Amino acid sequence: VKPFPIVSTRIVVLVAVVLPWLAASAVADDALPSVHHDLQVRLAPATHGIEVEDRVRLARPEGAATGGIVFRLHEGLAVRSLDPAVELLREPAVKGARPQHPPLSTWIARRRDASPWPAEASLHLAYAGVIHHPPKAEGEEYARSFARTVGTIGEEGTVLTRATWWVPAFGESTLTFRLTCAVPEGWDCVSQGERTTHETKDGHRLTTWDCPHPMEEVYLIANRFHEYSRPAGKARAYAFLRDEDPNLAARYLEATAQYLDMYGRLIGPYPFGKFALVENFWETGYGMPSFTLLGSQVIRFPFILHSSSPHEILHNWWGNSVYVDWATGNWCEGLTAYMADHLIQEQRGRGEEYRRGSLQKYRNYVKEGRDFPLSEFRSRHSAATEAVGYGKALMGFHMLRRKLGDDGFREVMVRFYRAHRGKRASFE
Repeated sequence: VKPFPIVSTRIVVLVAVVLPWLAASAVADDALPSVHHDLQVRLAPATHGIEVEDRVRLARPEGAATGGIVFRLHEGLAVRSLDPAVELLREPAVKGARPQHPPLSTWIARRRDASPWPAEASLHLAYAGVIHHPPKAEGEEYARSFARTVGTIGEEGTVLTRATWWVPAFGESTLTFRLTCAVPEGWDCVSQGERTTHETKDGHRLTTWDCPHPMEEVYLIANRFHEYSRPAGKARAYAFLRDEDPNLAARYLEATAQYLDMYGRLIGPYPFGKFALVENFWETGYGMPSFTLLGSQVIRFPFILHSSSPHEILHNWWGNSVYVDWATGNWCEGLTAYMADHLIQEQRGRGEEYRRGSLQKYRNYVKEGRDFPLSEFRSRHSAATEAVGYGKALMGFHMLRRKLGDDGFREVMVRFYRAHRGKRASFE
């Protein structure tokens, strides 16, 4: 199979004739979320503390018909209702939904007059506490493993995700949000969406991130950052670095602009208003909607700029815009590896070598009894799961491309993105 004719030796400059269907206009997010959070957050890194005020709007909330709206939150956060017409009942703490999650508290919000909730309900909550789960190394020896945490606030930095349960969780619905965060002067914060305010006031940095796109969770990253940015088509590229390094920032900003252009032409319009490289205080390689969180050593490896970086950028189409239907298997890692890691090598004339390496990993690590169907892959936690979920899936997509041809494969990807943006999609 000939390589996709889309990039030159500069990696990301288009050289092919762009077919008319590649110029598709942006599509609306038609999978409307049923939850919106308006969050006012104050972080106290020195004491691992957090204070939050959250105005929540819910459409058809679960439990409303029987009088109680149920949500879950980190056990270390004490909650109260700021609406005198609403009372909160706390159930005993339970073990996290997954082993890596902290203990959770289940709360039930009831109207004091015992009347049922309307179809469009609202809650006004305040909660505060301590979140401190320092990163710990994974137990299994695995070449690509990182230390992990469910979330932490501290002098080294702050990383809060869905695994932290720091935002009230109402079932599995997607959500939108507006997040205003106050951090100590000299600090800054990053989340999804567009930054609409950014000012220093009364010894604190105040930043607001508006996110109208349906999301699966709310991220909050905070640290002492040096900010760099430049236009990237209709979006803006950012680099948030812990130390001043304009040369490093310039390289990432240029590459980001090129990759956003490349994938926008190949698949469809970039779904967000920004893409940011955010430096983490421990070694990570995560792709979030509209930004990536990479460790200090990772971002300074010269090969990362054209390996992990395009991989995480492409996740904004696969995984962070078209979501994974986890019950039926994680397809997005294999597809992202195929259209990022493999594609870059293919344009350098090393596609066959890359595929052979994937097959060798499969042969080396997937011993008898360790293979499993792609529909059972969720995430990598060992060399064997990576060889299946990334390598075996990658080869599956390569087989599909051989069957359809280059133009047919690209057209399928465009249609898939257009039809499922803002929704969960299965392998089928």
